[in-house]
Amino acid sequence: MSILTGDLIAYGALNRPLDDVSLSGNSIDIQNRPVFTQLLANSTLVYTSNAADARVITVSGRNAAGVIVAESLALNGATPVSGAQVFERILVVSLSASGTQLVTVGGSGVGNLGQVFPNERGFYCMFINAASQASPTNRFEKIYWKNTNASLTLNSAQVTLTADPSSKITIGLETVLNDATSVANRLAVPAGVAFVGVGVAQNVPTNAVPAGSEIATWIEQSLLANDAPLKSTFTTQLAGTSV
Repeated sequence: MSILTGDLIAYGALNRPLDDVSLSGNSIDIQNRPVFTQLLANSTLVYTSNAADARVITVSGRNAAGVIVAESLALNGATPVSGAQVFERILVVSLSASGTQLVTVGGSGVGNLGQVFPNERGFYCMFINAASQASPTNRFEKIYWKNTNASLTLNSAQVTLTADPSSKITIGLETVLNDATSVANRLAVPAGVAFVGVGVAQNVPTNAVPAGSEIATWIEQSLLANDAPLKSTFTTQLAGTSV
């Protein structure tokens, strides 16, 4: 059997700063995934599990005025639970505990905004509270592409930034697999990392990601001086071959 698309999963790093002074990076966090979908319009949310489930789900985001708001609700298994808070965008979704259930979060215009998978705790967007400054500002946060297949190696492995509609993002790979480095803050440039733009495939070190291994990918966000506010997205891809 070949490696499936679903075997290659993007996870977050343990250090996910909410400011420009905290550590950024560290090792992989297999309980939280970066999610690249946002609400298309201001909306309340609906939360649904696929089995008996009474965990508390907490969501933080911004309202139409740009203020950070949050709500916490208890799940009711497969019965949808509707929230009351109107969100303009979602920042972090977190469950009170991991479990064997699959939890889906939906909103207006987005039937499936994101999911919390079995044995995981949540998902989040990147570069929270990243505002433009009086001069151009570059920030760096880390994600991981992991080969979760139980036995097969992903050969000829490459990571590509496949879409960046706002032209704000470049990406770069660490030089070794299973990396656990951090930078002092998200304004600090990761050492030894070469950043590239859309459509440029970067070879993974050793050109392979063995079963259970991951490649750290630094994401660089570049904002212009006094840049206009935006709500955008980008996508990356890990691809290769297997037997």
